[in-house]
Amino acid sequence: MLGDLALAATVGVTYLGAFGRLTRGRYTPAFYAYQLDRAPDDASTRFVPYVDATLGTLLLFATTRPAAAFLCACFQGIGIVLRVRDGKSAAPDLALFSAAVVAFLGSIGLVRL
Repeated sequence: MLGDLALAATVGVTYLGAFGRLTRGRYTPAFYAYQLDRAPDDASTRFVPYVDATLGTLLLFATTRPAAAFLCACFQGIGIVLRVRDGKSAAPDLALFSAAVVAFLGSIGLVRL
């Protein structure tokens, strides 16, 4: 049960992130503002929505889920380190990191999915 919720949250936020970046927040202004707070929309984030969409899709398949969940957790972990280093709040990032870790653990059988 917990693994299912974590997986659904990770997939949902990953797709939401891709959609928000691709549309530049036209349909998701609050989430896009959250994204801009983490990484300004410039040339360096040009490929981020495609990576997010790919990871979201890989999370849907059991054979690729462990690698995708691990990468999601790593990316969130890096984001947390950068936020803390800048002296900013990382609470939402920590929640997403936790969901990705639980999804990863569930995908390798350590948390029941």
